[in-house]
Amino acid sequence: MKYTKTIPDADENLRKMLISDGWTKLKEPSNLVSATFLSIPFMIINGIISIVIAFYLYAPIREVLNNSSGLNVTFTINLTFLLYIVAMVLFMALHEFIHAAFIPNLLKSDKTYWGLNGLFGFVYTTEKIKKNRYFIISVMPFMLLSVILPFLLNALGYLNLFTLFLCLLNSMGSCVDFLNMFLIATQVPKGSYIINNGLETYFK
Repeated sequence: MKYTKTIPDADENLRKMLISDGWTKLKEPSNLVSATFLSIPFMIINGIISIVIAFYLYAPIREVLNNSSGLNVTFTINLTFLLYIVAMVLFMALHEFIHAAFIPNLLKSDKTYWGLNGLFGFVYTTEKIKKNRYFIISVMPFMLLSVILPFLLNALGYLNLFTLFLCLLNSMGSCVDFLNMFLIATQVPKGSYIINNGLETYFK
């Protein structure tokens, strides 16, 4: 795995080679802005899942919802607030490295990259990946950080409003992953392989 500053643009030579070799381009959003807009339904669904888990595990949330006076939140910029920001950035980076952990031949791969784009991390690979493995790579950050982690934190006594917020943030931030899985599920035949070229996806 190598470091890169940005996700590379699509390679025209690779595009021609893939098409000539029988690969089919996935019908998908052409940029991250449109992908984010189309993934809003998944963002809502994922958020509801996390809220239901939080409601089940964390009694103070139920008390707030049953309190007619509502919830008052006050923000102050101090060291604790800055530590919260750092925790959020690290949590989002962890999301990306969980993706990476399930990419085949991660440590030996010269086709897999990681990087930072402002406050956000990303992982990118041009490895050829089986359809089922692609689903695992895509869904694991959501499953581990937004479904399993709240129960683990609850068992260890570390579940609170902030850790629940991190789980919710990860859950809603996984919406583009779910959009990609939906596009793969509805267009790519069983047993196919998937390969990325920049923001383009091909299957065969």
